[in-house]
Amino acid sequence: MKMKKAILYFACLSLFFVVGCREQDMLEMEHYIKQVYLVGSGEEGHMLTRKVNFAQAEVDITTSVYVSGSLLPDRDVVVELEEDPAAIDEYNKKYKSENDIQYAPMPNDLYKFESMRVVIPAGHAQTLVPVKITTSGLHCDSLYTIPLKIKSCSEYQLMEPNTTVLLSVSTYNTYSGNYNYEGEKDGIPFSLLRTAVAVNSNTIRIYNSGAENIANVDDEGVTFSINENNTLTIKGWKNMEILESEGTYDAEEETFTVNFRYKDSAGAEHSVSGKLILASLDHAEE
Repeated sequence: MKMKKAILYFACLSLFFVVGCREQDMLEMEHYIKQVYLVGSGEEGHMLTRKVNFAQAEVDITTSVYVSGSLLPDRDVVVELEEDPAAIDEYNKKYKSENDIQYAPMPNDLYKFESMRVVIPAGHAQTLVPVKITTSGLHCDSLYTIPLKIKSCSEYQLMEPNTTVLLSVSTYNTYSGNYNYEGEKDGIPFSLLRTAVAVNSNTIRIYNSGAENIANVDDEGVTFSINENNTLTIKGWKNMEILESEGTYDAEEETFTVNFRYKDSAGAEHSVSGKLILASLDHAEE
């Protein structure tokens, strides 16, 4: 009886040892195809949005190159990148109508890649691809895009079609966001939800009335620039001629109080008095 128990014990022990070895072997095996791709390339249209703050003269934005698989790579992976302007045209054709503002390549003097050659170190799944953006030349109505593509890599295969991303850059400042705009125009009360876009580090633009679309911006666009003492400089975007104005910004309440008279594109004069009360910012605080 004791002999049988001993045999059973050693048999079970051997079985556990074999199972344990197999499990260890399984953990040390690659269970998927190792492929290299750009993070975010699986998003709709391969579009990634990056917001930059006008308060900073230069801003670093990033995307990442990634190696898939159940195991981390056991060697360095060298990845060569290139720009792919054709990807912007493909996006516009697929997602934009002829009347929409089209995505366009960012001017070359407004961005710079640290390098078009990056390395995913052995033992790591990804590496960053940094891009330095110069904010002073960015325009609030332009859809700037940087088209980035993996040209080649030293190890593994590329995960097609996830080798291209479009880095879309938009701007914000301390004051940009959504506001409740309440007051009177020519003595008639109004209450509107307005989106304030950043024009530079201390200026926002809203649509004074009418629909918020680019066709109305020349006639209805008005800007509020916040001075050091929190008074406002109010200007028309293009066709609105400001005749006289005053206004203040309450930093604690995040509220603009405005009073101004203006002449519209047809030459008619109007008066506006009201408040813009912050509803939500259009960016996450850094």
